[in-house]
Amino acid sequence: MIFQTLDDKETCVASYYDGELHFDHVPANGSATWNYHTYLPSNVEFAELYTGGKSPLEVCPDDLKDKWEQANNRLKALLKSFYHVGLSVDDFCFYELVPHRFLRQHGELKNKITEHVIKNYPKPSNYDHLIKVEKLAKEVSTRPIKLNPSNIKLQLATEKGRSEYAKYKANPYINYSTFGTRTGRMATKKNSFPILLMPKKMRGVIEPYRNVFLEFDVVSAEVATLFYLTDQPIPDGDLHAWVNDNVFDGKYTRDEVKKKFFAWLYDPRKKNKQLEELFNRQEIINKFYDGEFITNPLGRKIRVDESRALNYIVQSTFNDIFLTNIAKLSDKMKDWGMSSEISFFIHDSVVLDFDAREKEKIDDIISVLSDFDGYKFNLHMNIGKNYGDMREVL
Repeated sequence: MIFQTLDDKETCVASYYDGELHFDHVPANGSATWNYHTYLPSNVEFAELYTGGKSPLEVCPDDLKDKWEQANNRLKALLKSFYHVGLSVDDFCFYELVPHRFLRQHGELKNKITEHVIKNYPKPSNYDHLIKVEKLAKEVSTRPIKLNPSNIKLQLATEKGRSEYAKYKANPYINYSTFGTRTGRMATKKNSFPILLMPKKMRGVIEPYRNVFLEFDVVSAEVATLFYLTDQPIPDGDLHAWVNDNVFDGKYTRDEVKKKFFAWLYDPRKKNKQLEELFNRQEIINKFYDGEFITNPLGRKIRVDESRALNYIVQSTFNDIFLTNIAKLSDKMKDWGMSSEISFFIHDSVVLDFDAREKEKIDDIISVLSDFDGYKFNLHMNIGKNYGDMREVL
């Protein structure tokens, strides 16, 4: 049975199926809907994930496009009218504000588009991973960022700083996009709190609801991923320093080694015998690239030319591993009955809103974030009273 939800808020559970609106529940035997919501059962298929994040209009059958565009235009007009009279859809259940006749028409059209996608699009090979990441992103999106302007008084003395803060205050919710990049690195949508683009000098405005922020980031992420891809144990500590000592006999600075490594890794024309002996680039490409697509160890498939194949293999593998572990940590923290929560994540780091009474769980948290498939990724840990004042914990 295909159905659609009428609101994404957990306090506003309602659905459309079998030609009718149903309030306070979704169908127990529902098989597919358009997109993920936190309150939906795990056995439901989500058409949006089949499409790689495309909109219903982009995948709509030709015979339905005119009707769908008309319905969407009507929806936009309704939302605009709410704004003009000062109604916020966050304060009400959406179906309380919209004529039921329109909800039935919109739901029926969306059901037909969903059915078309489920029947005609192949299920992604990394679908299970996409579900975990979508669940994580939706959970984070329900928690508003706590802002304290007293932490950025210097910035608020300027017009630019006041303008920035006004944007943050207007929308404190992070709205991640699972399909914002081809390699799986999370992006944010247009209507999101700009956590990924926030100037460093403004970060202090973000505070935890509990005692402190704990931030964990992966040490030398690309080097660690290469060890994983070549079936080698990941050494402890700073991996660029390790490469300097064990590959180049310690004759370069860390920054020089880092430049040499990335120049060699992402430019097929660059040659480096010592690095090639440690990480055979061509063997990695042969293993994960078929001449048209790379398929990383977690099943992500990306069309790419050979000159960028290694880049996409490394980047997508790390992104998928790290997000898998963050999603796993989110579930574990619930199982452990913790008050602490994941506040947000940025590329190769994750930030926890941490209750200091739960400090005995830090080792368990590190274990979940660092371990993947028998490999141990090294982490830095930072702590701070606000996100602009984070200090490394040795």
